[in-house]
Amino acid sequence: MISMNKFSIVFIVLITINYTAISQTVEPSAAINKNTLQFEIESLYTIQKEETMEMKSWSIPSALFRIGLLKGFEFQINTPIIKEELWENDHLIHSLNKFDDIQAGFSINLWKEKNSFPEASIMIRAILPTDSEFKLSKLGKICSLNFSNTLSEKLSINYNFGYAIETDASKSGFYIANFTYKLSDKIHFFAENFGDFTNHKLISHNLNIGGGYNFSNNFAFDLSVANGINHHMFYVGGIVTYVINTKKS
Repeated sequence: MISMNKFSIVFIVLITINYTAISQTVEPSAAINKNTLQFEIESLYTIQKEETMEMKSWSIPSALFRIGLLKGFEFQINTPIIKEELWENDHLIHSLNKFDDIQAGFSINLWKEKNSFPEASIMIRAILPTDSEFKLSKLGKICSLNFSNTLSEKLSINYNFGYAIETDASKSGFYIANFTYKLSDKIHFFAENFGDFTNHKLISHNLNIGGGYNFSNNFAFDLSVANGINHHMFYVGGIVTYVINTKKS
């Protein structure tokens, strides 16, 4: 049986990984087009250490569905499938495969970019617990303001500021800043800084680099690697994006 001190460390590591997953990729500053269905299938492998504890987590995979319902408005639903392992001194003490909490919500365009004034959108999602004791009081929520500026024909900056309340009522703010360089119509690279905080105290600070290739106008693949700056965290992940026009000809 896990002792209370050990359980506390397990809880802290799990919560930190949940926060990191929220801010793993910058959210766009505009909703997708009307009559568009976009699939984002992501697989992510994360290792995070806390003293003698090590948490390994796989998303196998997670799926994000974006549906353009109206001009400037999209519906979103995220369905993560996760495998977790907790190790202490190289001994496995906890293993779990689970269908994690579902996120469902929307993104709305606020305004377009004008000169140095950024394009902006607001994203709001509910976090729906998938355990057997579902209660409305256990609903979590995420709210994020998403911005972008075009710095040149090839370079842009995207940045998010958000707030999350988990299903266990824990609270966290997060930020993401992403520079993307478009080498060509098919190839792009990015560098991203993201982190989270509670009560004005920074919990994690991370650097993410990666790139992507557009096979066509509706099919792309991105690969990224991230490392914790002020804590022991590493992840590698890939995202396949596929876009369908749902409007009948």
